This record gives sequence, structure tokens and C-alpha cells, in this order.
Amino acid sequence: MNWAALERRVRTYIYPEWMEAWHIRRARRGLSQHRASPKSDQRRLFVDVSVIRSHDAGTGIQRVVRAVATQLLESPPPGWTVQAVSATRKLPYHAVAWPSADTAGNDTPIEFREGDFFFGLDFALDTVRIHRGQLADLKRRGGTLWFVMYDLLPLQRPDWFSDQIVIRFRKWLTVIASLADGFYCISPPVEQELRKELAQRFQIADDYRTYTLPMGWDLATRRPSTGIPDGFDTLLKQLAKHPTALMVGTLEPRKGHGDVLAAFNYLWQQGRDYNIVFVGRPGWKTEDLQTSLRRHPLNGKRLFWLDNASDEALSRLYAVCDGVLMASHAEGFGLPLLEALGHGKPVLARDLPIFRLHAGNGIDYFKSDLPRDLLGQCIANWLDATDDTLTIRQPVVVSSWSDTIHAIHSSLIDELT
Repeated sequence: MNWAALERRVRTYIYPEWMEAWHIRRARRGLSQHRASPKSDQRRLFVDVSVIRSHDAGTGIQRVVRAVATQLLESPPPGWTVQAVSATRKLPYHAVAWPSADTAGNDTPIEFREGDFFFGLDFALDTVRIHRGQLADLKRRGGTLWFVMYDLLPLQRPDWFSDQIVIRFRKWLTVIASLADGFYCISPPVEQELRKELAQRFQIADDYRTYTLPMGWDLATRRPSTGIPDGFDTLLKQLAKHPTALMVGTLEPRKGHGDVLAAFNYLWQQGRDYNIVFVGRPGWKTEDLQTSLRRHPLNGKRLFWLDNASDEALSRLYAVCDGVLMASHAEGFGLPLLEALGHGKPVLARDLPIFRLHAGNGIDYFKSDLPRDLLGQCIANWLDATDDTLTIRQPVVVSSWSDTIHAIHSSLIDELT
């Protein structure tokens, strides 16, 4: 049974969307909307790290959270103090010593005051919903709440996600729609899709603000995860002997791993000696794919899957590979694309509007509907291309995480003027 579909049908029957939209607008009117005039010259910025503090899965979102939170704590905006905060199902938002691994400390809930700024950086679907009352109290006291929007794919393509993720995402979006003063979006398409969704679903369009943040690529500059698995140097030497493509991302339906594996199976059947390296955690709805990878006859020979690679290991893989594949069917941004360009590596990407934003930076594209033999030939042509047409001899100048922090600092100044 599709529980997400059933839940939507029940909600529509007993709680139609027009009523949900009415409650959202009513909630927004009931909370303080005035710009704060803090009594203290030093304003407080609370950065939510609830998810990454309990478990850093090393996903693209968590690489963003780790980089941005670290830089904000190290380089607070002028006139601000920055504090990492966390919440659990049982504990409301409280100050934490992140990135320290020490979990001991004061679990006393934050006492908000006028002028405080809550930055919903982490993708905290449950804690935001559970502690909505605490965040609403911040608004009533004259504080401000902003959330990062990474994408709206669980709403747009629920078939790509587990039923629980779809349900949790919808509830989270409903809560932040009732609370948020603004949103930081990771790309212009996400900003456009968010505005469209809020206007259509909740009939709110004018009483919130949005900024698009540049994403960074420099893994090694801000608190990278470390650790090299046994035999890693041997693996790198093995990869260097043959043309190697790298693909980074959690194994989930929308990432396109199945298409890439089918294309390489075709190439290997033709006697081609290419390597493909998948780096990503095992995700949902890909059990058959995971089994195929682990039991593949070329696993460890031409096919490699690293399901727990650190940033340190990933950086070394970027350095040794010949190019990076971006086969996703949809993305909010596509962080590995930017990381590849920053490392001076060519990219072969599915021809999506989100990836076309980087056209001209040494990226080649393939059509989404290519059968495995044509996709395989496209990959072969790309890997076999001469240095003049394939290799980026110097890293492309792309945004860094320092640019992200600068954009956040500028937005805070804008909000105060």
C-alpha cells in the first residue's frame, strides 16, 4: 500500500488544501511580522545543526551544512554572535558546542529575545515540526526565521522517495510556510519553484523574502571529514591505469546510477577497459541496484562502489579520475558538478536546465532518453577525447564556501536596512 498516497487522500477529504492554506495565512498573521529593533547592539544568530550533530551521513546537503555552519561560527557577521543550536524529539532547541563531539552540556531551551535570527540550515524535517511552538515564540518576541530550501523534489516526484520522506517533507513545508520570514535557496530554479509552490499551495506570495546562495566546491577548506580506507592507495593506482569516470551521490532512484551501470555493462561487453567509481551511501528504493553492484563480476576490477567515503578520500578520487558523470534526473543544484570543476575535471551531465546553468565551463551533455548503447558510446567518446577537447588544464573559477558566507552576511545587512 502506498501510504503517502493514502495519507494525501485522507487529508484532502477531511482537511482540503484550501483550508490548510487558510490556516497557514491565519498563523502568519497571528505572529509578529515587524522588523526587530534589538535592545542590544550585539545580535544573535542561531544556526540549526540538529541532523548533522547526531549523524553526519556525508551527503551533499550535509557537506553544505558542515561548510556553512563552520564558517559562520569562525567568521561571524560584524555585530553578531553566532551560536550552533540543536533539537531532538524530546529536547527543544538549545545551544550546543558543535563541531565538538562532546554531547554533554546545557540542555536548557534557548530564551529568545527581540532581534534574534534563527537560521534553519540543516534539513531538520522532524525537529522543526515538533518544536514549532518554540520557533513561533521567537517570532512573537520579535525574532526572525529563515530556512534553507535545497529542493522540492519530494513534492514534485514522490515516486522517487520513500512514503515516509514524502509525508515528513510535506509536514515540514507546511510548518515553515507558517513561520518563515524568508528562504535561502541553493539555485535560481529552486527559488522559482519555491515561490510557485507557496503561491499555489498556501496562497502566500508577498510577505516573505528569498535569496539565492552560491554553493561552494572546496571540500578541504572547512572541516572536511577524514579517513582513508584500507587499500585506498592501491585502488588509486589501479584507477590510474585506465580511463576512469567518477559518479558522486547517494544511491537513490533520481540519481541515474542504473542508467550509468547499464551503459558501462554495454561498454565492457564491447571489450572496453573503462573504470566507473560510484561514491555514495546506500539509499532508498535501490535494493536491486545495490545487489547488482555488490555481485557484479567486475566489482573490484572495473566497477567500484565506495559507500562510506570521507571528504579526504573523495578529494583524492576527484584528483585521480578522468572526469565526473552527473546522470541525475533532477537536482536542486548538483554539488559534485561544482566540486569537479573546482578540481579541474571535465563533466558529462544529463541535459537538464539546472546543469545548463554551468554551460561553458567545460561540461558536455547527453540527452535524457538515450538507450544504454548510445549512452555508453557517448561516455566512451567523452573519455576518449583528446586533452584539448576534454581535459580542463586549470580548475574553473567557481564559487567557494567563502562566497556563500559573504552572501549570507550581505543578506543580513539587507534585512537590517
